[in-house]
Amino acid sequence: MKKSMKFWALLPLLAFLGSCISDEENLDVIYEQDLKKIETYIQNFPDEYMKKETLEGTGIVLLFTEVVEEGEVAVAGDTLAVDYTGMLLDGTVFDTSIEQTARDNNLFNESRDYEPYKVILGVSSVISGWHGALSLMKEGEKATALIPSAYGYGNQSAGSIPANSVLVFELDLTENRPYQP
Repeated sequence: MKKSMKFWALLPLLAFLGSCISDEENLDVIYEQDLKKIETYIQNFPDEYMKKETLEGTGIVLLFTEVVEEGEVAVAGDTLAVDYTGMLLDGTVFDTSIEQTARDNNLFNESRDYEPYKVILGVSSVISGWHGALSLMKEGEKATALIPSAYGYGNQSAGSIPANSVLVFELDLTENRPYQP
């Protein structure tokens, strides 16, 4: 009985100490968890990939399934056309620019155009992880981008995407029109 009373007496103190962790420390913990999830995903990646690139300082990883030797990587201001499929780590598809993929995953919307999505790199209002991932790609390349939650939707949920979700995007950079001042 005394042990039980001690536990209940200490509970408020433990709750108080737990609440003393700053938001920044919480973000650091979530980021480290995301990196571990990404590494596990890479170890179990079902397809062969030709090269792996990490965007320094972000944890964003690209596993290239098609590589182009010639050409330039996309830079800020370039207009890009990207076919994509967005998924959670468990493979649940939440968005795509590909009609058949939308149909296969019960996401098809008759009023939507299924075509490569246009992005002005560094300008368009897409998640920052997209800007980072696409900045590592050349026209004609295909890659699976693994994006820590901080570069996705962070601690906010978005539609069927839970808060603090690592995002997986299959990206096909179909066109890169260089910036014209």
